[in-house]
Amino acid sequence: MKNYDRVSVYPNTTYIALGIGLGMVVLAYVLKKVSTYKEIQHAEKRDNRVFINKLVQQRKLLEKWLIGISSLALMITAFYNWSLAFQLLELFLFIGIVLIGFVFVMKGDRVEEPDDLNFKGKVKKFHEMIDYRRHPFTISLNLYLLVVGSFLLSKQLDIPFYMEVSGDPRYATSLPVSTFVMSALMVTSAFIYIINNGDIFGIRKSEQNGLRVLQIHFAEIISCGVTLLLWIVIVIEAFIVRF
Repeated sequence: MKNYDRVSVYPNTTYIALGIGLGMVVLAYVLKKVSTYKEIQHAEKRDNRVFINKLVQQRKLLEKWLIGISSLALMITAFYNWSLAFQLLELFLFIGIVLIGFVFVMKGDRVEEPDDLNFKGKVKKFHEMIDYRRHPFTISLNLYLLVVGSFLLSKQLDIPFYMEVSGDPRYATSLPVSTFVMSALMVTSAFIYIINNGDIFGIRKSEQNGLRVLQIHFAEIISCGVTLLLWIVIVIEAFIVRF
């Protein structure tokens, strides 16, 4: 997406990479449906969630070290190459969001207290549809596929997108940037599905309540909302100019 204006047509490897990524998500969901989770013997003595909880308690000291190391790396990089420094900043931002999301999902008790969510009727069905403990097909994943797919097709169909960045308030951010940030939230949403259905990195499967999922949804309202709005405006503008 960042190289959109530099290429005439995306190579076939781009489609293949996107297909492999989506295929892995579908495969993981299918494998979960046909397999059963097995508890590890003596697992009560081995749960890295204890380590995660200790990190949360010492997070202020850890945050200072991470911010200090990141700032030093950015300053040294900027001294030699400004463009590389901005790329490194985006990478640090992505890693930071993913790490924060990972800790947010994995921390706490293995079995949480039941929530007080008593949805009924259509609201209950809709909540179950976007319950990331049940499936990995999150709102952010679907929107990510929509945006990336439209970028690929716009080059193939010769319907260019116009994504200038100027002083206009409409361009306070850009679609590639908002999608990049949203992709980190997409990874965080995947952690919800993973840990509720199996172990990961020595952290045992948990039984989380719906409140944590709702907090992820709240972040999606902001991130996905901005991305969807920008995408709609750009697509409409592209069709108006094209036709």
